[in-house]
Amino acid sequence: MHKKPILIVAVLVLSILTLSACNLPERQTAPEQTQAASPAALPTPDSICYNQYFPNTTGNTWIYSGNNTATGDYTRTDTVSSSSADSFTVNSTLSSIPYSLTYTCTAAGLTAGDPVSQYAGALLSGPDAPANIKLTSNSGLTLPANVVPGDTWQQTADFEATSQSLNISGRFVFDYTAVGYENVTVPFGTYNALRVDTTIRVEVSAFHVLAGTYTTSSWLASGIGMVKSEGTSHVSGIEFSDAMQLTSYSPAP
Repeated sequence: MHKKPILIVAVLVLSILTLSACNLPERQTAPEQTQAASPAALPTPDSICYNQYFPNTTGNTWIYSGNNTATGDYTRTDTVSSSSADSFTVNSTLSSIPYSLTYTCTAAGLTAGDPVSQYAGALLSGPDAPANIKLTSNSGLTLPANVVPGDTWQQTADFEATSQSLNISGRFVFDYTAVGYENVTVPFGTYNALRVDTTIRVEVSAFHVLAGTYTTSSWLASGIGMVKSEGTSHVSGIEFSDAMQLTSYSPAP
């Protein structure tokens, strides 16, 4: 195994993770929010797509402002563009770059079809993308149907990454922990929100050599979704952080 390809993957993947560091919300009955906007109409609780912390009615729109120590200030807009009984799609725009992500729904919870796009969708979209990352497998859950503080869960995705100077395979491992409830204040309000910590490991080759990690905390408000996130990369010499806050939430009419 050559060190240079490992470093390239670490720089590529961990850098693009911070461009849109936002873990999406998990379902959990939370204490009442200190202040909240009117929540969107949710799918009924007996629907497999129902999620208290991720209202996925078509038309729901979130706007975030963020800052990345490597790239500067940015804005991001997420809109549920379509939904059905067992799936929904979120269209996002980050610094004028559009991308989308589809979730499937089961009794166990929600699964992102491409979990990497939760964090790297903007940089991996369009003709100027620095590399092509193709998922060859995807297992586990992104958002369990039921979560209580102390719960842990995992999602893994094998990948192949190619560019003019890169041809390597590996996997992403997403380890989630529901920490508990904390009061947070963002431009859109003050909430007693569920904190979920995530560690994302980037492993390369069939031997799963660790290339780097990214850790992030997200605060999830009932009936609204993710209201705040903070993340940090952990690669020697390639260290940066990212923070994002909710500035607007517009439920579907």
